[in-house]
Order: sequence, then C-alpha cells, then structure tokens
Amino acid sequence: MKNTITRIETPNLILRLFVPEEAQLLKERLDDNLEIMMPWIPWAKDEPEPVDKKRERIRSWIGDFFSNKEYAYGVFEKESGDFVGSSNLFGRRGKGTTEIGYWMDHLQTGKGYATEVTYALTKLSFEHMGIEKVLLYIDERNAASQRIPAKLGFTHEYTYRELAKDENGDRLKFQVWVMFAEEFKKVDKFESVNFKTTGIWN
Repeated sequence: MKNTITRIETPNLILRLFVPEEAQLLKERLDDNLEIMMPWIPWAKDEPEPVDKKRERIRSWIGDFFSNKEYAYGVFEKESGDFVGSSNLFGRRGKGTTEIGYWMDHLQTGKGYATEVTYALTKLSFEHMGIEKVLLYIDERNAASQRIPAKLGFTHEYTYRELAKDENGDRLKFQVWVMFAEEFKKVDKFESVNFKTTGIWN
C-alpha cells in the first residue's frame, strides 16, 4: 500500500495532513464531540487527551503517512476553512485492500460531507493506489453511517459479532461493506475531486 497524495480537493472540502500547530484545534473539536462519538468509535474511550499528547499524535500520523503505514487526513471546508473532521485509510485488512474510517464534527453533520470524504478516499484507493478492494466496518446500530456506503454502491457482505458488549450486555455487531475496483462508479456531483502531492504545509 503506497500513497503519495497529501492533499485532496473535492467540491466542498479539502483533505490534507494535519500539522502539529493544529493540536489545540483538534483537541477542542474532539472534546466537544466525545459524548456523540463514544458509542461508535473505540478509541474515544481514551479521550480526552492533553494538547501535548495531541501534538505528538499528529507528528506520529505524519510519520505513518510517509512510512506508508496508514494515511490520516484532516477534513476542512474549502470555502470557510472550518474544521469538519478526520479521515483515515488503513491497510490492516490485507494486501490489495484499504479500509476507510472517519469522524465528523457534530457541527458539520447533515451536509453530506461524510459521503463526499468516503467517495474521495475510495477514488484515491482505486485510481491512484492500485487497490482492488475497499472496505468500511460500521457498527450495526449506526444507521446513519450505513447509508453512506449504500449510496456509493458498496455491498453489505456480512455482519459479525465482537468481543465487546454494549450497555445492555449484548455483543457489538459490525457490518462489513465492500467495493471492488471494477464496481466503482463515478458520482457526477463529486467528480471535480483533485488529487495533489504537496509538502505537508500546503
């Protein structure tokens, strides 16, 4: 898995590497979203972190990006520059695959941004990274997130149970959504997506 694209411009968004100077911003937005994120995102239980830890984490994301371990992008509105969320491409599901992950600031939901991000990272995987299979793992309780891969043409292949349990003591269930390269179809309203290889400050 190799990715040289450090900046992605979509019709409404810019996806780019975080920089250490944005540690305070990231912390503030995460802290404000923790209650909403807690049921869906396992690492949210480790929050809140101090700002120094966030700065270290951003540096590690940059290192991971250029080491081709995984790729973290901050998501910002193109017009206003406002923070929207964070997105990731993981290679942990095996050779020839990527897994998409993201979280959106609750102040920015309802605008279709998660769908726009998912489309951009899917297109990046197939057209610039030579990936054959893109996956999303979505908590079965999270109906809003399930609609995103469904809209883009992903297939819900199966649901599995985890060791972890919910507040009622039931095992958590996750849906696995899959798209293969030959199944990717362009979505006209997102097709002005532009991929760039730049310095981390751009």
